Amino acid sequence: MDRTAVGSRVGLADRATRILPAEPRYRGPVGFRILVFRYLAVAFVLLAVVVIANPRQPESAAGAAARPWDYQREQVQVEGRGLLNAYARVTVGATAWLARASIERQRDVLRLSLFDFLVGGGTADAVRRFRLSNGDALEAATKFAVVGLVLYGAMVRPARRNCAVAVLLLLAATLAVTRPHTTVDAAAGPGVVVPNAMLGVVERVAPGGADAAEPTQQRLLTQYWNSFVAHPLSRVQTGTPVLASAPPGKKPGVLDGLRKNVSAVNDWAVGRHGPERAFIATSALGYVLPFAIALGLLAMVAACAQTLLFLLCLAGLFVLPLAAAGRRQRGALIRYWLLPLLASIAVLALASALSFAVMRSADAIHAADEYVGVLLAGSTVPVLVAVLIGRRVARRGRDGRPGPAPIPGS
Repeated sequence: MDRTAVGSRVGLADRATRILPAEPRYRGPVGFRILVFRYLAVAFVLLAVVVIANPRQPESAAGAAARPWDYQREQVQVEGRGLLNAYARVTVGATAWLARASIERQRDVLRLSLFDFLVGGGTADAVRRFRLSNGDALEAATKFAVVGLVLYGAMVRPARRNCAVAVLLLLAATLAVTRPHTTVDAAAGPGVVVPNAMLGVVERVAPGGADAAEPTQQRLLTQYWNSFVAHPLSRVQTGTPVLASAPPGKKPGVLDGLRKNVSAVNDWAVGRHGPERAFIATSALGYVLPFAIALGLLAMVAACAQTLLFLLCLAGLFVLPLAAAGRRQRGALIRYWLLPLLASIAVLALASALSFAVMRSADAIHAADEYVGVLLAGSTVPVLVAVLIGRRVARRGRDGRPGPAPIPGS
């Protein structure tokens, strides 16, 4: 047999048995949920960088309320000496700080878009100053671009859709440069409209009672503050919730009057009930902590959704003209802009609704706890005695129970 033929057969056998590297498989487009999660992650990173670089306070915004709410005028003061009173003072202060922080974050979500507040206004001012200082150059560049488009269309005769896209992009750039504040305000508007719309839905589904004359958000947040700060603070100061319903500006006067007329209230005010104060302060902190964490997380999610919504609305000015380019471009526009835009609106609406639900749940839990306290008032000692007697009787029954019968023949 020819050696060449034998060698070729051996080579074919080696190639047949050789383990070849696997060819890379084509991966399809990223799933929609993963895409939205990545968008939100990018929005979170951008928002974090902006907050660190420009830590302005939202309270100074133009949308801040002129008249302070009750929780802003509350004086959280706990008198008394000793370790237990100091612990109660610090714990009540931490409770008030957590409640105030969660309330402020909820107010910020409903009155402004944080990314727009930190970046949008300053960027619009910078663009306006640039346009005023370079007006002649920008006007000449716009005219040159228009003439260039006309000459290009007359000489090359491209597809009409390409010309339409170029003209629309030029108009979008001109609008962004000449009307920067209008553009930024239009992009930031949906981020505030959505949570306020959800607040209106909550008001229609579960309207308020006697305090329905107040705005819905103020009523919810005031109830939240009274439940977790005003009530325990009143108990620490007087031993009763008598100060919880008093206006913040009149509470010091009411407390002074009670201290002069009721000796028991004076004992609480000067700190002669240190153990009781420590227990009340600890229970108040334990109550508010999970709700404050939940409201803080929901406010963070809402702020990220607002940032993503702001960026997508701002980008829509430049990506919407691409819809005239063709079917493929329209498909990409729907997948990478329109659907994430709708998803950000849904996330913002869901976070806002859950925030209102958490506040309502917190108030309901506190009210249930108050009702249980009223029902058990005056009968706590008999209940404890009955529980102890029942446990002792059950233990005696277990101790006097006869053992298992012996097995016959063992």
